[in-house]
Amino acid sequence: MDRFFDEAPDLVRISGSVFGGRYRIIRPLGEGGMSTVFLAEDSKLPGKKWAVKRTREYGISEISAAREAAVLMKLSHPYLPHVVDFFPPDEEGFSHLVMEYIEGVTLQQLFERNGGTMPVQSLIRYAIQLCELLQYMHEMDSGPIIFRDIKPSNIMIDSRDHVRLIDFGIARKHSADRQADTVPLGTIGFAAPEMLERGYSDTRSDLYSLGATLYYLLNEGSTYMATKQSLELQGGTRERLLSELVARLLDDIPERRPHTASEVRTMLEQCLESEKMRIGASNVDSPATLHEMRRIRIVVGGLYAGAGATFTAVSIAGVLSDAGIANAVVEHPRLRPELFGLLDGERNAPPNYDYWSTRSDESGSPWRDGRTEWIVLHPGHAGGEASAGLEQRLYRIHAPVTIIDVGDHWLEQDIAELLDEADVIIAVADPTPSRWMLPLTGRYAEALMRRHEAGREVHFIANKSVSFKGNKEWLASFPIKPSAIIPYVSYEEIVRSSWKGELVQQHPDVKPLLHKALDSWIGQSLVPLRDSGAGRFGVGWLGKFFSARS
Repeated sequence: MDRFFDEAPDLVRISGSVFGGRYRIIRPLGEGGMSTVFLAEDSKLPGKKWAVKRTREYGISEISAAREAAVLMKLSHPYLPHVVDFFPPDEEGFSHLVMEYIEGVTLQQLFERNGGTMPVQSLIRYAIQLCELLQYMHEMDSGPIIFRDIKPSNIMIDSRDHVRLIDFGIARKHSADRQADTVPLGTIGFAAPEMLERGYSDTRSDLYSLGATLYYLLNEGSTYMATKQSLELQGGTRERLLSELVARLLDDIPERRPHTASEVRTMLEQCLESEKMRIGASNVDSPATLHEMRRIRIVVGGLYAGAGATFTAVSIAGVLSDAGIANAVVEHPRLRPELFGLLDGERNAPPNYDYWSTRSDESGSPWRDGRTEWIVLHPGHAGGEASAGLEQRLYRIHAPVTIIDVGDHWLEQDIAELLDEADVIIAVADPTPSRWMLPLTGRYAEALMRRHEAGREVHFIANKSVSFKGNKEWLASFPIKPSAIIPYVSYEEIVRSSWKGELVQQHPDVKPLLHKALDSWIGQSLVPLRDSGAGRFGVGWLGKFFSARS
């Protein structure tokens, strides 16, 4: 999708059309050289929306819509669009590919909105995600899939701050004994020279295009093909390493480029690591150092089952992530798995994700969502296991804030030991009267209050708050005043988000409510200090820990 538009005569005619008896076209989303993408609603699943790509067939086998559909249907990765249906050419010569509708913007649009610049840290993170995807595609058991058209306008950034590679119109399966592609394809300025000059491509061609994309975004929109000048980034070791990597990726001779996407990913991670080392070597009193070096452990649980401990843990993670603070959410092994379902793990989990593991030789890909890492139990996990090996797993988390969901298992011995080590303890309750009256609820509250009276950082959160006659009495029944009151999120919103494969906490109507409920308590005024290096830490508990403890 190279340009966006309001309307055109034939596009207006298409609006309202129904394909396959269920996909009704709402409006155009974008247009490329040979295709148009429309937003469509599903008549069989009310509220569900899809992206329908309408392509006119031109008889070139390398760029047929059927070929694109065939490629995508073989692939399953969280950074790819999910294909659900395909309709071959109609009497007018148009085929229709029905895909997951991705809410977000292209990297090109984001670049333009930022005035022709991109934060280096964000760009490295996006590039690492692309390398994870390319590694998956290039190492397919059935043979490498070469994308052949990596460029900013083909990379979307979704609502979770993840990359999504779109437009597989010229992707192909690589054959080692094939000396040339059927036709030379690719975008000038981003395509590898062997593609443009010899009509040949392999996995290293995709790596060249990745380098060309980085060069373009780091050089104010100028392509390497146009300038033929080395990238010279101002800064420290991170910028030097990144410049050197881009130069290697843009080598005209494929044999001199990095050989695999995994190798490129390692180099990009070294760029990030160099920045962490720079921060760690700076003034120990600087806010950035404290942000990177101090680690906080938060335990979240419900006063009873169904109070909303998991919802609260994920909500806190989202607020921290939006504030620029990396965090991890851990599902305790005593729980029955819930995060996998909430996160739509079938689509979003990395292909080789190792779930909750205590092995020191873990080789699976991390499951990240923006600045949050998910430590998720396997969906077949039975629950009820003690936390043997939990400490080793927690030790390998590098985020400054770790949030551990313990459900309603407060009195288990291993949970009590975990509470002894926690910096912050959060107990969640909702306004259901019958659950408040349970004897076990009182025992949990008493145990937590003993810790509070001993000087521990114990907080209660009122969840699912609604307007009702006994609201004041409910809030007054907490052992101490609730630190935060989270409003009720309708079941309708939860279902809508689930159908999109997203967390309801990210819904544009829900996120502001959660920020309003949690921001002042968490102490978000800490966040601007990372960039400014001046001022005071926030007054919330998070600010207190970062400022008072090292």
